[in-house]
Amino acid sequence: RVFGDRSIMWVERGDWPFYGATYSAPNPPRGARIRYYLRDAPEEAVAEDDDEGEDGDGDNGGDGAGADDGEGDDDGENPDRGDAGDDGDDSFALKISDASGVHVRTLEAPADVGINEVIWDWRHDAPYEREGGPGGGPGGGGGFFGGAPQGPIVLPGEYTVSMEAGGETHSATVEVVAEPRRPMSRADRMARQEALMSLHAMAGPIYEAGQALDAIEEQLSAAEELIEGADEAPEGLDEEIEAIEEEVEEIRDELGDARRNAGVANAIQGSSTVPTADHLWQVDEVWNVMPELLDRLNALIETRMPALNVQLYAEGVRPSAGEPIALPDRPGG
Repeated sequence: RVFGDRSIMWVERGDWPFYGATYSAPNPPRGARIRYYLRDAPEEAVAEDDDEGEDGDGDNGGDGAGADDGEGDDDGENPDRGDAGDDGDDSFALKISDASGVHVRTLEAPADVGINEVIWDWRHDAPYEREGGPGGGPGGGGGFFGGAPQGPIVLPGEYTVSMEAGGETHSATVEVVAEPRRPMSRADRMARQEALMSLHAMAGPIYEAGQALDAIEEQLSAAEELIEGADEAPEGLDEEIEAIEEEVEEIRDELGDARRNAGVANAIQGSSTVPTADHLWQVDEVWNVMPELLDRLNALIETRMPALNVQLYAEGVRPSAGEPIALPDRPGG
């Protein structure tokens, strides 16, 4: 048996617009508390009572995998508390889906024997995984750009948390309830979420485009070094490299504009109202600009850069394979 509970997105003391609130007890985790019990090993999850309840609007006892209640804010003011598993290799996935069965989030969860706990911060999966780990590479993050990438906060509703262990699937249901002191119509929430999910879908391609431009620039720099070291510069190569560099610069400038427009996700997520006309214009502008930018970038990746490399090799301008290694005479031979 598996039990779930409610997770209410309360605004904490000091959050706008309730400055000076008098409640000052320690705040609970800002997210849905998920507890589960592993009896012997990760594949041996069993139902076991956990009678510890949480404050809020629900009471929960957790058997096997239980989704307990948490407190926070659905308007973008909570830090990312998801993926709160341990840092070791002994972990497995908890999967969260909405009432329609659509996947929302995968959490890496600890697989320690006994009672384990993960906090789901109510967010969708991150839009992409940055190269070099959470702190590596340029690109977008908390609100899609400017930090570790995060997904949008989910709409209020029921969500199912499931885990596979011992050949069986265990699940619990958690109800996410919006901050009750910030009334917002369902239609406005849906409009806001549509804008956020639209930007969420485009965040990955924007990041990947930036990475691809970096890679092309590295290839062009390497080609220029080879040409400089050649006895005779092949005709036309300098001009083609310069033309590609100009195209890369133009694409990067326009990509920067798209990235800045996509950053409106922070403002949309942080508001308890429907997106403004300006917000929606920025969302539309991202989708208006990116298709052409990706076409131009893909033309470089699929056509012009391969053609440049073919020309370089045809002209004998290629990286040195190194000097041959001489075999010494065997002493005493």
